[in-house]
Order: sequence, then C-alpha cells, then structure tokens
Amino acid sequence: MPAPFALELCGFREGRPNTSDKNDSLSQELGHAFFELLGVPAEKVAPKTVDKAWSAAMVADLAERIAPTAPHLGVRAERRLEEFEQYAHLNALKALAEDASPEVASALTRLERATHSTGSELASLVAAVNEAMTAADGRRRALVDLLGDESPLRLDVAVDRAVPSSPAGVFDVANHLVAGFSLKWSLRTDRLQDPRTQGAKMATMRRGRMPHFAAVTMEPRPYMLGRLGRGTGDLDCVYHLALPPLIEAVRAVFTDNRDRIRQRDIFMRMVEQRRLRDYDDLVAYVATL
Repeated sequence: MPAPFALELCGFREGRPNTSDKNDSLSQELGHAFFELLGVPAEKVAPKTVDKAWSAAMVADLAERIAPTAPHLGVRAERRLEEFEQYAHLNALKALAEDASPEVASALTRLERATHSTGSELASLVAAVNEAMTAADGRRRALVDLLGDESPLRLDVAVDRAVPSSPAGVFDVANHLVAGFSLKWSLRTDRLQDPRTQGAKMATMRRGRMPHFAAVTMEPRPYMLGRLGRGTGDLDCVYHLALPPLIEAVRAVFTDNRDRIRQRDIFMRMVEQRRLRDYDDLVAYVATL
C-alpha cells in the first residue's frame, strides 16, 4: 500500500509524471504506467517542489503510526548529526574556534582594575599575560582555519530517543539517534551518490552504535534504483513510497526486449533481497526500535 501522503505529492508537469526524467522516454513511459496504477488523475498538476511538504508529511505520519508501540521515540525533520549523542564530538572544532576563555578574560579585567592601586609592576605583569593570551588565541584560530570547515551533515528525517543522562563533556546532548533517512523524490546522476556518501560518513564519524540509515524515494526506474540500492553497505536499504504498484508497473512495461527484461530481473532481485523495501516496512521497523 502506498504511503498515505504519496498521492498528494504526485502530479504532472507538461504532461509527464513528476517522478520521471523529461529527457528519458522510458522513464516517462514507466511513470505513466505507475501513476495509472496509483490512481493519479491525469489533470492533477504536480506541486512546484515536494521536499518540505514530503518531510513534514512523513514526520507526521511516522509519529502517528509508531506512537502506540514506540511512544519513547521522537520523529523530527531537518536535523544536524551533531545534535545527537553519537555525533556530539563533531561540535568540538566549532567550540574550540569560538572559545575565547571568558573566565580568564573576566579575571584579568578584575586584576587590571586592581593595578590602579598597587603600582606599575603588577600592571606590567597583567599586560604581559594579556599579550600572551592574545597570541595563544591567534595561534589556535590559525590552526582551526587550517583544518577547514565542512558543511554539517543533515538528516531529512531523524528518529531519536532520550538518553538517561548527557555524556561526559561540555556538550548538552539530549537524544540518541536511532534512525535517519535521506529523502530523494526522484534520482538523478548528479545527486545519486549523496545518500551513500552520507551513510559512509555517518559510519566513520559515529561514536557508539550506528543508527539505521536508508534512502527513501519515489523513483520508478529500475536502473536508477539499482545504482542506489546495490551498494557496498553505505545504506541499510532503500525504501520506496509505493513499491507494490511499482512492481506491477515494471512487470507491465519491462517485457519487450532483452535489456528491459534484464533491468526487470535486477529490480526483482533487489526486492527479493530486501535491498528495496516498501514504506510500510520502514514504519514497521522503526516501531520496533
């Protein structure tokens, strides 16, 4: 059964399904068959963008459906990795760059005031300490600049739970990340690797248990789904918002030549191997975390 919010996001642009590539005739043929099975009216106009509406709808749907069995879980959109327990250390560099030792600076200010009544020797000492602090701060900032500043990784949808207490250290971290999802309505070559790159970084940067991480898509083409899902373990799997109708559409369209039959067979192997799963599987899995 399709995700309950999927049909709201489907529609046509200049006569083609908004899951289809305008430069790929097979993508459009499959898209039309797919939308017909989904029951998308031919006159329905596709929304200009789906990203924000999709993430909000998925968060609301997941929160409602897992609440009976997993009330301890929170579901949120657009979260940064360093907000969670396993990745809190990613804030260390930023904290180091911004640390101006306010406690020491405050103590020196009080000491400077005291020098007005104690003579020039102490004033000279205070000035030397100030100079040393300024030099040390400059060296620290130069080293931080040399390390660079990568853009923080964001999860389109995150599922988390509270932890009994914050980990030892300077960061106030409330939640433990149990699952994260990268949402890709359709797949294009220039952004196909984004979820896999994100998954690889999450695995190498974590401190603690690896969260369940997967891509979620509405892409119909077996070839593109295969390029995303037949990876090296960067993703646990790929979830599809409407897998049963897509299976039916692929079986109907990919029949008339050897190349199409090969793509159909690869697609069906992905389903059988559970590399490609339905959205209902996502909901059921999260409810057990």
